[in-house]
Amino acid sequence: MADIKSIERLESRLKQLIEGTLAHKKEQITFLGALNRIDDLVINFDRGDSITSDITVLLNDYRTTLNKESLSDSQRKRLGDFLSELMQRIRQREDGDSQKLADEIRQWLRDLDSGGFRITIKRPAEQVSLAEQFQSLLRRETVELEALLAQREHLLSCLDDALKSAETKTDKIYRHLAASMIFFLQMEGYKVEPYLERLRRLRTET
Repeated sequence: MADIKSIERLESRLKQLIEGTLAHKKEQITFLGALNRIDDLVINFDRGDSITSDITVLLNDYRTTLNKESLSDSQRKRLGDFLSELMQRIRQREDGDSQKLADEIRQWLRDLDSGGFRITIKRPAEQVSLAEQFQSLLRRETVELEALLAQREHLLSCLDDALKSAETKTDKIYRHLAASMIFFLQMEGYKVEPYLERLRRLRTET
């Protein structure tokens, strides 16, 4: 009888552990998804696309869940940096809807209350340097890689997913991310020729 109770207690603890791990994974994926969405909005804005409705959806999807209580200090700082950049973009437009959304994002930043957010202000006509473009690409790649690692256990699996995205999407970030992972894995002694051939074939096709 004692053995049965011990097994039941063990099963209960294992269940709690698994549920806690899954909940943490879900929270991490939600956070990384928000960063990715915000970065996409900044890119779309720079392309001249209308992002007003997309910002409204972003606020509805994440503002109540990504708050001071649910995030760590580092997460709040990182989210604040992304939101600050988005806010500066939409403030460039003087229509009432854009200004209202900028005010909502500013309030979200205040609610996060971590302070010290990076504010990037650029004039609309200012040319972004290659170095800034490269930094933006690396920042986006970090978000993409973290999202992949939240679902995959090995970098090779992440590489496979990155190549699949590169084969189906036009965004060049996936090719660059795949190429970086291939180079790193090759330095670590992994056989990457099949993956390298997929990347070469993709470059030839485009």
